Amino acid sequence: MSNESGPDSSAAQQVLLERVATLLTEIGDVTDVDAESVVVAVGSTRASVRVIALADDLQVVSVTQLLALNLPNTDALRSDVEELDATLSFGNLRRSDLTGVTTDVLQYYTFPADGLTDIPLLTVLHIVLSGGDDIARKLVDAS
Repeated sequence: MSNESGPDSSAAQQVLLERVATLLTEIGDVTDVDAESVVVAVGSTRASVRVIALADDLQVVSVTQLLALNLPNTDALRSDVEELDATLSFGNLRRSDLTGVTTDVLQYYTFPADGLTDIPLLTVLHIVLSGGDDIARKLVDAS
């Protein structure tokens, strides 16, 4: 198994990204699509969704979702982020700045997409992105 992706992998990556972009319209407002990513707004959040070929036979979908901007970087926020992070199955939450006065909170998820038909792929995307929107509301309400 090689870590380098060839032309076939690149084409497969593009096809998967186009599928993801189409499916994301069922979940939120797709605001930007380019050759490498899709940006979608879900509730109060925005997410960048990318397809990455780890090997010729292994593509993953990577989601980076901005949940909150410029929250006061307090011990209470740190505690809230740690508690909410513990509820995630495979993703994680992180503060963008651990020591500053304010910080952003992001959710990261990566999952394998090979073999997923549209409905399971849509389901995973929906769970991740709507879950992130739920967490965003909890964080903003708590601050």
